[in-house]
Amino acid sequence: MVFFVETNPNQMLQPYVFILLSWVFFGTVHSFTASNQLTNKLLIDSRLWVNYYRLMYNGVAILTFIPVWLAVQVAPVQLVGNWHGTAWAGGFLGGLGLAVVVMALRQYDLAEFVGWPVNSPSASTGTLRRAGLLRYVRHPLYSGILLVASGLIVDEPSWRQLLFGACAFGYIRTGIYFEECKLVRVFGDQYRLFREQVPMLLPSFRPKVREAA
Repeated sequence: MVFFVETNPNQMLQPYVFILLSWVFFGTVHSFTASNQLTNKLLIDSRLWVNYYRLMYNGVAILTFIPVWLAVQVAPVQLVGNWHGTAWAGGFLGGLGLAVVVMALRQYDLAEFVGWPVNSPSASTGTLRRAGLLRYVRHPLYSGILLVASGLIVDEPSWRQLLFGACAFGYIRTGIYFEECKLVRVFGDQYRLFREQVPMLLPSFRPKVREAA
């Protein structure tokens, strides 16, 4: 005797709605804390807050990303098709992405990047970095993160990983737009030329930017 259990479509979609909503929450909070309006207000209202702004910004980003990760973990593993993925290929892409992330972070002052000590100089007052990986791709850190997301999809081609990767790409692409608008305001034609010479996320192996730049 075979028993059929009726499945509520709303219950099937609920975990994926949670993933989407958690990404919306993360993106909204992260974009607000990165906005010029907030930083300008902190600059006017409190010098103390300005000193701790970078540290607060990274702390809020980590805390608001936790719901995204949890939403993905509790979602059911429902494969997109008949392919069950390839662990070694997914691991290779993920490892390559982590290597790119580490190499990208090494080009920055980690204390300045994290925001500790609190009197670290602001990156917005520095010079435009165009060395190392930045000769090949404008946003190597984002490229590495997307490689990691791609590795997760190849390892487990499920709807939850596919939605996670799509949301990550959408958020990163939107963030790049606003980030580059800010860089154009800070560096002007210098960054416009850099943007013309170096691709956004897919690296060029014939860099137009000199090593000494």
